[in-house]
Amino acid sequence: MEMRVVVPDATMLLSLADQLSVALGSDRISIPSDRPEVEVHVEQGSDWRVLRVLHTVEWWRNHAGIESVEMWLGERSCVLGRRALVETWH
Repeated sequence: MEMRVVVPDATMLLSLADQLSVALGSDRISIPSDRPEVEVHVEQGSDWRVLRVLHTVEWWRNHAGIESVEMWLGERSCVLGRRALVETWH
């Protein structure tokens, strides 16, 4: 199974790939030459690796000051973004 992280700022591509390599091993990480994204190869049913990718991307995004990133798990996608405070009504 493949996870993909679309990087909105191509200059940050290598820093994300480096973080994911540290978290999962460089043999699981690749960078396509034609798209600004990082691909992560995970085995089917490897939930802990999926969670580690999510955690690593979220940490990287916060430290890099990137507002949001698009992530794909197979054919499904989601956007990880900054949390916003929600006003409560009393």
